[in-house]
Amino acid sequence: MKNVIPDRIAHSLHRFPPFSMLEEHAIQSLAKEASVKVLVKGENVWKQNESAGNTLYFLERGRVEYNVTKENHKELVDVRDVGDLLGLTALYEAATFRVSADVIEDSLLYCFDWNFVEPLLSENDEARNYIRRHLYWTTKLAGKMPVLQEMATSSSTRSNNILQAHLDGAHQIRPRNILRLLTCGPDLSIYDAATQMMEKRIPSILVVDENRHPRGIITHRDIVYEVVVQNLSKNEPVKKIMAHPVVTVESESNATAAILLMLRQRISQVCITEDGTDQSPALDVCTEKDLLGQTGHHPAGLLREIRHARTTVRLREICDDIEKIIRSYLEASISGLFIGQISAELYDELVQRLIQITLNKRQENGQDVSDLDWAWVSVGSDGRREQTLRTDMDNAIVFKSSGSTEKDQQIREQLTSLAESVIQKMIYCGFSRCQGNVMALNPKWCLSDQEWKKEILSIDAFTDSTELLRAIIIYDMRHVTGNKSLTESIRSTMFEHVSNNVGILRQLAILATELSPPLNFLGKFVVEKKGRNSGEFDIKNRAMAPLRQAAQAFALKYQLSLRYSTGGRWSEIAKKVESLKEIALLAQEAYDFLLRLRTMNGLKRGDSGRFIDPEKLTKMEKAQLVNVFDVVRMVQSSLREEFYIEARKR
Repeated sequence: MKNVIPDRIAHSLHRFPPFSMLEEHAIQSLAKEASVKVLVKGENVWKQNESAGNTLYFLERGRVEYNVTKENHKELVDVRDVGDLLGLTALYEAATFRVSADVIEDSLLYCFDWNFVEPLLSENDEARNYIRRHLYWTTKLAGKMPVLQEMATSSSTRSNNILQAHLDGAHQIRPRNILRLLTCGPDLSIYDAATQMMEKRIPSILVVDENRHPRGIITHRDIVYEVVVQNLSKNEPVKKIMAHPVVTVESESNATAAILLMLRQRISQVCITEDGTDQSPALDVCTEKDLLGQTGHHPAGLLREIRHARTTVRLREICDDIEKIIRSYLEASISGLFIGQISAELYDELVQRLIQITLNKRQENGQDVSDLDWAWVSVGSDGRREQTLRTDMDNAIVFKSSGSTEKDQQIREQLTSLAESVIQKMIYCGFSRCQGNVMALNPKWCLSDQEWKKEILSIDAFTDSTELLRAIIIYDMRHVTGNKSLTESIRSTMFEHVSNNVGILRQLAILATELSPPLNFLGKFVVEKKGRNSGEFDIKNRAMAPLRQAAQAFALKYQLSLRYSTGGRWSEIAKKVESLKEIALLAQEAYDFLLRLRTMNGLKRGDSGRFIDPEKLTKMEKAQLVNVFDVVRMVQSSLREEFYIEARKR
């Protein structure tokens, strides 16, 4: 269809990346060159194995499903919605389509000539980086890297893998007490229905017949729209505004599947009936939030389980489930940084629950500490929200100083005793004691706010290596529970002191440049020569540490305190420090890959995943590591320039 609406097209492009990253004149030129295509439900944008051709599609309205057909069996891969680009990967690879693009709602697409679009995206840094992230690792830093089979198939199985993991692990829907179900007949007035909903604080009312079979449903939103917006009389019967037919599911059915059904049908409530149809009695009405608590192997479901757990035995079981989720996410190629964030939220909730259980028990035994002002904090990898596995713990306590050395010591003894009980429970849940004794039960890691600040202010360029390593751990301090203002006060002191101390920053930068990546000039991995890890390389110290410490040094220098994780710090650096933007984005992606690789290795080996056997890596993983090590060297070079460090002679 000929384009007669360039202004409208330009307006749409302004709203979505990567076009929103282009300059105004580029967007206007794209809009003028675009053509318009209208497809109705049931048609295809393209079919599997068709040539990619030369057209990039922008979905202005409607929905499109990506489906792959294998041995006459059709599987859903992904759903594309308004603002999505269609066909991008195939165009970049000049390949055939691996999936069919099926229209499931009448759709309006803007079509662009790839020969016209590609140069515009390539010439714009932000747009180019956006596209590159979508094609993660399919291009090498210095040229095209072969697209191997592992990469080619991962995107087509990712959604299916993670979806299947949630489906397999989901709990069955169990209706709540029938007295909670709010119902009415079809002739009840809208006003009376709204009154009942308000009195019982329930977001909907189910319209039923004399056999309690569902005939319709009304929500708060329906009443607001029909009565307030459309000016319908509140005395009209509910049958005039009820949504029908009611979407129903059977009791004991899969909770995750029910959520997906709600998303697909675009409804906010689902009715549970005896046989799953609207021809049997209603048992309950559930919102998406209600069902999330019953989704089993899903973060939201596990969070609810942690909050309601009463014993460490149950919490240990939940920790096992968390690692199952982590494995399924990794197999589905989900971002390692994202997995770290999910793990941190779950483990933080776990620690809070363990502390509460401990406090309750101690109170029963007359060891009440409710009068103390304190906070539990995470440090090290846990502080950076990167502890995806139950490895050794790193935690500390900060308490409000009483002003008396003797009184502070009494408080410390009370809190370290509490910490000992909490840490014993953490060990039972599968965590390991920190080999360096970086734990809240250690008096050196249970200090008053004034003691913490005094130590931080004492650190300078001449601090010895042992104390500097302790400082690095402290610099990753993150609040978990308790009085947050205590933690924030210490972090504020830390950033103010370190960002104004060139010597400390330079020392941190030097530490990040001392270790070279485990790859020699011949392209072979540098492995341990002896000991239990002979023949393996250290991914933690030789690859992750330089990126982690570099992010810490830059974040402290520029006082970027909003993010805790290494990936988050690189993201903040990219946004706030223009000169480091490109290298920061590369470092973020590199660290993401290393975190995923280490975690998966740890799951396979049953340890921290620190040491990796290069012989067990796939061809793709080896190629990716070569890219990552290039990024590490680039980051180290940036550190030397930023902090005036001479390159070490080898």
